[in-house]
Amino acid sequence: MNINLHRAYAYAKPGDVIVADCSGAYDAGYWGDLLTSGAMKQGVAGLLIDACIRDSDTIEELGFPVFCRGLCIKGTGKDPEGCLNEPITIGDISIHPGDIAVGDRDGVVIVPQDRVEEAIEKAQAREDKEAAVRVRLNAGETSLKIYEWDKKFGY
Repeated sequence: MNINLHRAYAYAKPGDVIVADCSGAYDAGYWGDLLTSGAMKQGVAGLLIDACIRDSDTIEELGFPVFCRGLCIKGTGKDPEGCLNEPITIGDISIHPGDIAVGDRDGVVIVPQDRVEEAIEKAQAREDKEAAVRVRLNAGETSLKIYEWDKKFGY
């Protein structure tokens, strides 16, 4: 079943993130260290997969970013069903080719390609606001005071 993942990395451009939906199948590890090695050699930047992976220790040692549903040691078959470079849905999020995937240990967000500038502006505004709050916290103010929750909720 993971043949399309082999195809995806083979056709990917350097810097691409592979985003895959495995149709709700969580009973096998669809991606492992060999796929990781091949993908890294092609310049793939990471993997977002709605399925389980295997060989997670090795993948982490290789420094390859993976966001997955879980871990499963069981391997997969090579059923060629599926498609590449088509819109998919993971959870309730529609993801289209060319959308931007941004993630860290806290999770992942998909930014539609036509909203990248807006996302950057909003992210910068949030970072600026949090930096200002951090300064006030370090000066000894409490978050209740900074956000005026003490007044709003009568604390």
